[in-house]
Formats: sequence, structure tokens, C-alpha cells
Amino acid sequence: LPSRYDADEPMCRVVFNRVTAAIGKIAKTDELPLAPFTVHDLRRTASTLLNEVGFNSDWIEKCLAHEHGRTVRGVYNKAEYEPQRRHMLQEWANMVDAWVKGEKYTAVFMPPAVELIAHDPQA
Repeated sequence: LPSRYDADEPMCRVVFNRVTAAIGKIAKTDELPLAPFTVHDLRRTASTLLNEVGFNSDWIEKCLAHEHGRTVRGVYNKAEYEPQRRHMLQEWANMVDAWVKGEKYTAVFMPPAVELIAHDPQA
């Protein structure tokens, strides 16, 4: 998410930590059974559930900004998986929305079509 003051900068961690703390405080006030959690807990939960549902682990790791670094795989695979990640995150949102409503949702694992970059001989 972009920063409040500079759209080219990411939102700082303090903001996310304040939001999770505020959610915990509201839950406690409303006597809801919610254990304290962090942003990292949300990332771990999303990764775990997306993997368990069956999404491509490369897409998941790329969303989490986990890089293969200086491994052979990291050197050779520079894929960003942008359309796939966008699709997966929309499916994640659909799943969460369904869970909130008490409904079932069957995820679609592949985007309808992934356009490949065509080679431009003039470039």
C-alpha cells in the first residue's frame, strides 16, 4: 500500500502495527475471542492457506517479496508473475469474503489468460 504522504513510498510498518493493535482493542471491548496478532501473522496465515488451497508457491513467495537471492534459481528465474499474482490475490479476497459470510468458495487457480510479451524486432 502506498504511503499517506508519498504514493511512491510504501506505508510504514508502524501504521500496520497500529491498525492490528486497534483491531485487538475493539475485539476486546466487544468481548470477541481474538488473540493478539501481528502483520507477520497475517502474512504467514495467507501464505499457509494459499499453499494449502493449491496456488503456485512461486506466486505466493513473490507476493511476500521472498527472493531466491543468489541461488541458481534466483539467478535464472526473473519472472514477476504479475497477472498470476493479481489473479491469486483476487481469489484470496473472494475466499475471505465468502468465509466472512459463512459461505464456501472454490478458487480458480489459473487466470483466464496470460498474455506473453511479443518480441518487437524494431526495438
